[in-house]
Amino acid sequence: QLLEKAFEGFHRVTSVDLRGKFETFCQENEFWLDDYALFRSIKATQDQKPWYEWPSELKLRDPRAMAAASESLFAEIQAQKFYQFLFFRQWFAVKEYANRCGIRIIGDIPIFIAADSADVWCNQNKFKLNADGTAKVVAGVPPDYFSKTGQLWGNPIYDWDAMRAEGFGWWIARVHSTLQTVDVVRVDHFRGFAASWEVPGGDKTAENGRWVDVPGKELFVALRRSLGELPVIAEDLGVITP
Repeated sequence: QLLEKAFEGFHRVTSVDLRGKFETFCQENEFWLDDYALFRSIKATQDQKPWYEWPSELKLRDPRAMAAASESLFAEIQAQKFYQFLFFRQWFAVKEYANRCGIRIIGDIPIFIAADSADVWCNQNKFKLNADGTAKVVAGVPPDYFSKTGQLWGNPIYDWDAMRAEGFGWWIARVHSTLQTVDVVRVDHFRGFAASWEVPGGDKTAENGRWVDVPGKELFVALRRSLGELPVIAEDLGVITP
């Protein structure tokens, strides 16, 4: 409610400085912000249902449907961008203060992402999905001492061949963005960059999964080549391979 009031107030503000900062933020972050704001705006018109339950033209991002939604939802899209502007404005104020005090901030980069996210909706060809957007396979871990049926996480799994074919650009952009917001990155489930446990999409437990190799070394070579030395902490949970 406060964010909505803030956005209403922003329309009445004549501060050229504030408006300029908002426009600059939108331009500098358009590579993710435009898609994210459109995703959130369409989701609000669909009773917050996950994107893979939307009408097919929206689910599969038909160009005409995207153009129509961008036009009809313009005000809500601008509001979503403004909320992100406020968040990052406040976050960077905290980070700059911490850094001035000699404190570095460690932030997490989860290995997997949510199925119902702008990232998957906008990059369906980079994940192992069925034609209707549902997952062919999902992430988890096999049965072990802690669980007889394993852990079914449910996250969609990357199509690493497609990622490799595009030079791991999605990952490079993701890590670069994370390094803008924190000083050191903790990479969650690092073991998953050697192989991931793939479970059939419709299964109720993780028992029927299988280990599938992941080109993790290739990925980190590409990350280093693009971004330089990486301030990374690797989470070491799971069975550690050589």
